[in-house]
Amino acid sequence: MAEARGSDWTDAEVGAIVSSYLGMLRLELAGEPFNKAEENRKLQESIGRTKGSIEFKHQNISAVIIEAKGIPIDGYKPMRNVQDRLRTAVLDAFQGDAELRQLMLRSVEDTVLPINGPADLLFQADAPVLELTNTHGRHPRAGRFVDFQQVEAQRRDLGLAGELAVVAHEQRTLRNLGKAKLADRVEHMSLTRGDGLGYDVQSFEPSGKEKFIEVKTTRSIKQLPFLVSRNEVEFSTEVPDRFHLYRVFQFGKPQMGFYSLAGSLRSTATLDPVVYQGRPA
Repeated sequence: MAEARGSDWTDAEVGAIVSSYLGMLRLELAGEPFNKAEENRKLQESIGRTKGSIEFKHQNISAVIIEAKGIPIDGYKPMRNVQDRLRTAVLDAFQGDAELRQLMLRSVEDTVLPINGPADLLFQADAPVLELTNTHGRHPRAGRFVDFQQVEAQRRDLGLAGELAVVAHEQRTLRNLGKAKLADRVEHMSLTRGDGLGYDVQSFEPSGKEKFIEVKTTRSIKQLPFLVSRNEVEFSTEVPDRFHLYRVFQFGKPQMGFYSLAGSLRSTATLDPVVYQGRPA
């Protein structure tokens, strides 16, 4: 079959690519190998779409999985401009697949983290330009079973591991710059002085200027949203010239790295209120 340029995807084609993506996601969550290129080739043969078109739709599906508070496949960067037909098919299939959601819950709750000391942050990446769209008001709200992103974000062991990695990174960076005395003063504040400060690590610029670093860690891709508290946002606005948010991504994986947002989170991040405290009016 030849693909008509710009033609809409049929229900059968949408069903095939959603099944393909969720099948690969199931294997990834279970720690089993799979071949993205081979899966793409099979879809080309079965539905007649091009390699690039199939790749883009897989990226669209990643965006919908993230919107549904799930964890996407590592290798497919989320892309916006998702057709309503595809979004509905993904949400229906994802929310109707109890086995897949149980695998995802186990992945975010029970994954064993590296224990051989602080993990190296292999590289510092640019902050992503998130290709996600806010669908509130344009699409009907779908039911949701578990906020998998929040479950992962609340893992104290993962948060601590990310903080330790950042402490090690800051000390190593300063020592490499010949600033050993500053490196020795880097402090893991959430351990030594407790939570609630609005940041986790106190470090320094090579000039000696303080850096207040809040660390957010995920085992997923760097495009996954992070959760911040009102206290952290307010602290970032009080000391915007010294505040940094480090987003550690793909923790414990070969592609592990981090990106940094420097300044007030009201300026450097898009903040969506997800929890309200209520009382009788």
